[in-house]
Amino acid sequence: METIANRHSGTAGGALVAHDQGKPLNVHVAISASAASSGAGQRALWMLVNLLARSVGTVAGLTVACPEAKLHPGVAPGYSAGSSLVMAVFESAKAIGAIPPMPAARAPEQSFVLGIGHVDDADMTLVFGDWWGGLAHTTFDAGAEVSLPFGPYIAAAHAAGHVFRASRGLVEFVPFVYDGWEHVTASEIPPNPPSMPENLAGDFLLAGVGAVGTAAMLTLWATPGLNGTAQIADADTVDLTNLNRCVLFDASTVGLPKASTAAKVLQAGGSGLLVWDPHDGLAQEHPRRQQPLQLLLSAVDKNRSRLAIQRLIPAMVLGASTYNLRASLMRAGPPQVRACLVCHNPLEPEISDPELRERYLAADHETKARLAESVGISRSELDSWARTARCGELDNRALPILAAELDTQPHQFSVGYLSVLAGVLLAAEAVKERASVTGGLDDDKNHVSIQTVNPWSSRNNATRYLRQEDCIFCGAAGSATLQNMWSDRFSHR
Repeated sequence: METIANRHSGTAGGALVAHDQGKPLNVHVAISASAASSGAGQRALWMLVNLLARSVGTVAGLTVACPEAKLHPGVAPGYSAGSSLVMAVFESAKAIGAIPPMPAARAPEQSFVLGIGHVDDADMTLVFGDWWGGLAHTTFDAGAEVSLPFGPYIAAAHAAGHVFRASRGLVEFVPFVYDGWEHVTASEIPPNPPSMPENLAGDFLLAGVGAVGTAAMLTLWATPGLNGTAQIADADTVDLTNLNRCVLFDASTVGLPKASTAAKVLQAGGSGLLVWDPHDGLAQEHPRRQQPLQLLLSAVDKNRSRLAIQRLIPAMVLGASTYNLRASLMRAGPPQVRACLVCHNPLEPEISDPELRERYLAADHETKARLAESVGISRSELDSWARTARCGELDNRALPILAAELDTQPHQFSVGYLSVLAGVLLAAEAVKERASVTGGLDDDKNHVSIQTVNPWSSRNNATRYLRQEDCIFCGAAGSATLQNMWSDRFSHR
């Protein structure tokens, strides 16, 4: 039976205490009046409560102490600037349909207290700047000068991560901050990076509107100064297990197409002027895709999808993903030197088209009706197509949707805070790329892997991610024509 907790109730390859030995925590989130009046404090609060409200099996009860304040732009999707912060935080979290937050002026007994701003009784305090975020034992002034969303979201993700680990028996904690500019973990606040231009073109194609993709979208929506068109694509629909980590989806969106639903959620109220252009299908079939493609953001979670979008030959590729308790971020290339999206990612076994048709015909009535609606035809038409096995235009529409639903691969362990961390860092790297600034990933150090069992680890930094010599795209077995095209576009990026 599918539940919201399905994807994070395993042991992450043995790294966690077994689920039946875990102990869900009562968590209390408190924000000071000064932090609640700042955009940065509001973003940290909204993200933290949103993540905790999805943490079934990790959080037993959730209470929030929040003074009333007027909402800043780019804080809560669906709520306009100037509206109620309290309403935006509580209503957004309750709509998830998992762990509803309850207002409480003080922490109930035996609660783990997370503080934002000056909160005297906090067990742990979120600390953040524009590009860095982390956790400390001492109180911290959120600061009205923090205008970018990256630091507050990084801090919120790590705070939710600590709650998750503590509920599974990993209670050790050492204060730390993660610098999203240089990709290093440190015990001290990092120096300020260069300021961002006031206006940045946000034109790109985002492939994948799942957990990582929705976090990236939210972060870009909350980033001041971004304008242009953001094309997004995903052929999948929202299911119940997505609600443990997809921050733009709630109970009302289950069964709806991911791309157009996410775009609708973010259609107004952002900090910039991004226009979302969704396609409820494969990224390579986006009808208004830029030719040639300049910037591709990869948030897909299957290796065959990575191969398909790498074959679009983007001038620049940034990708993010998660595996167990590790998040990865990469900047593909330079060609023939560093890895492409396909390197070190062997293709999954592929189910045959006849097998997909047979599985559809064996499915129950409800599944058939849902699939027919996703394809955009009647159930009788889809039944006829599956029985006759006729080839044609319908194959391109139906087969990917059937594969996503009926290719019964086991669900991979996936936890919300880690997906948000990966998506936030992907968005931050895209902003750096658009601003043409030096910092973070580059042609030399093009990869960062962040393991969160010990988030303060010195190994969480940028490294070289070398090409796989026998890669089926950029290695000796790949197409010389495609490789030459990528090299040419990369050199003119």
